[in-house]
Amino acid sequence: MRINGSAYVVDISRSQAVRPEKTENTQVQQARGPAQVRTLDRVEISPKARELERLKKEMNQYPEVRLDQVALAKQNLQYGSYRVDATVLAQKIMDTYGKG
Repeated sequence: MRINGSAYVVDISRSQAVRPEKTENTQVQQARGPAQVRTLDRVEISPKARELERLKKEMNQYPEVRLDQVALAKQNLQYGSYRVDATVLAQKIMDTYGKG
């Protein structure tokens, strides 16, 4: 994400930058010094950030729990056909929590 612009306060309800109001007293203006030009801030979202946002929205459409896998596991447990390979389980534990 890139943010360009200045730190000036901008009224977002207007389409232009906030400009200092004109005063009738020119001595006050001269005492303040030269007028400063204020620019609008601009935010540009990178294509990669846009893609990530799109993927987040797409992922939120899916349930967090895969009900088909839960049903299959329950069925295998009920019929006694669920088998755990101890070697594979041990390897996954070591990969997850480290070897030390």
